[in-house]
Amino acid sequence: MKTKVIAIVVPDGVGVKNYLYSSLLSHLGESSKIIIWSPLPEAAFEEVKHLHNIEIYYKQLKLYPEPVLTRLFREAATYARLNYNAKKTDNRSILLNWRRKKGNFKLRSLYKAAGLIGNLTKLDYSKILKLEKKSKSNWSPKIIDHYKTELKALKTDSIFFTHQRVASLMPICIAAQQLNIKSTTAIYSWDNPPKARLNIQTDFYLLWSNWMEKDMAIFYPEIKPEQLKIVGTPQFEFYKQENRITSRTQFAETYGLDPNKKWICFSGDDVYTSPHDPNYLNDIAESISKMNESIQLIFRRCPVDFSERYDEVLEKFKDLIIPIDPIWHTDSEAWVGYFSKLEDVDLQVNLAYHCEGVINLGSTMALDFATFDKPCLYLNYDTVQDPNWSTENIYNYHHFKSMGNLEAVGWINNKAEISEKINLLLNEKDKVGKDRKKWLEKIVLTPIEDNAKNIANSLT
Repeated sequence: MKTKVIAIVVPDGVGVKNYLYSSLLSHLGESSKIIIWSPLPEAAFEEVKHLHNIEIYYKQLKLYPEPVLTRLFREAATYARLNYNAKKTDNRSILLNWRRKKGNFKLRSLYKAAGLIGNLTKLDYSKILKLEKKSKSNWSPKIIDHYKTELKALKTDSIFFTHQRVASLMPICIAAQQLNIKSTTAIYSWDNPPKARLNIQTDFYLLWSNWMEKDMAIFYPEIKPEQLKIVGTPQFEFYKQENRITSRTQFAETYGLDPNKKWICFSGDDVYTSPHDPNYLNDIAESISKMNESIQLIFRRCPVDFSERYDEVLEKFKDLIIPIDPIWHTDSEAWVGYFSKLEDVDLQVNLAYHCEGVINLGSTMALDFATFDKPCLYLNYDTVQDPNWSTENIYNYHHFKSMGNLEAVGWINNKAEISEKINLLLNEKDKVGKDRKKWLEKIVLTPIEDNAKNIANSLT
């Protein structure tokens, strides 16, 4: 039987942890030849090669910038989709995903034009689809032919894009379609379908769960049901691997923690999602300092936020807050080159295992901690009056509708509640998001351990 050749397109660092560090490549390697096709340098995949006991090939990928008309029509379609989706679901928070780029005059003009075109088409879904077709048709035949030549040289039977958000991958999809090569992409995150971030069109789409399948039917009705594959996502399988867990004593020694104290994790968000995050960290530290409980607050910053905005709070509460930074590759000047080192996988697993729970603003870390049945407290109040931002908008996002009637997390609705809610988290955890595991199972296909194998089977 012919060995299948599978090309895995890794356009940036985003897919490295979720897919290449998972057991996916091991499952694929049992019957396939694997090629990593990426604009990242080959050195970026050294840890991946050492991790899996299989042969992995590498091919440099050149990505071309979008032609002006391609981008114009794509951005116009995005704006139109967001407006269409907001009206369809009666949820205006969807419109917050439209971010005009602050750049030079040409870029500002492009976004202004895209907004105008999108505004004219937002009520007619067929016109939105036509905009996307126009965007696709403006890719140069020369670029498409280049990728056809590359694909022929790779002799690939199947091509997998680790996520769907990089628009400059579209000509590869077109080339694969013209060569009758099976193409598949994974939907990056549980919040992506309503955000109009399906920037490439492939034969198949890998989904986290039945919930995501329903979302795709709502927001992309033109995609046929047979193109949607519910396979789960492999990023949570690490929490099921006991060999990653170190003893509490060893973890404490490594990171300067007191093993006799209770540990709570505060996981930070990026500046856009939570611009006032340092205020929340300050409020929590201030509240804990007045409690009788013996607590250490572990601060894990968002991996792409290396700003100094937390410094004042960390200095103020240096005897209480223990910062443990993510262990990431940060050599690139662009965020696309940022990605987790293998050690960070173990770090995140041990944080979820050893901490009593996690506090944050709407983060997926709630799901990570739920794998160990640990509770999460979501911050649900504003620390300042900001006309451009509010927690009310955050929790109105469509993906939080997945909670339904479940008590998935605990809620801190004002600063005065912090001590009370932390006491519950420490001493009566079943009163804090008691349905957290049900919520996890709603968002991610179970058993989690089978997801990488499910994906491998869908690609071969």
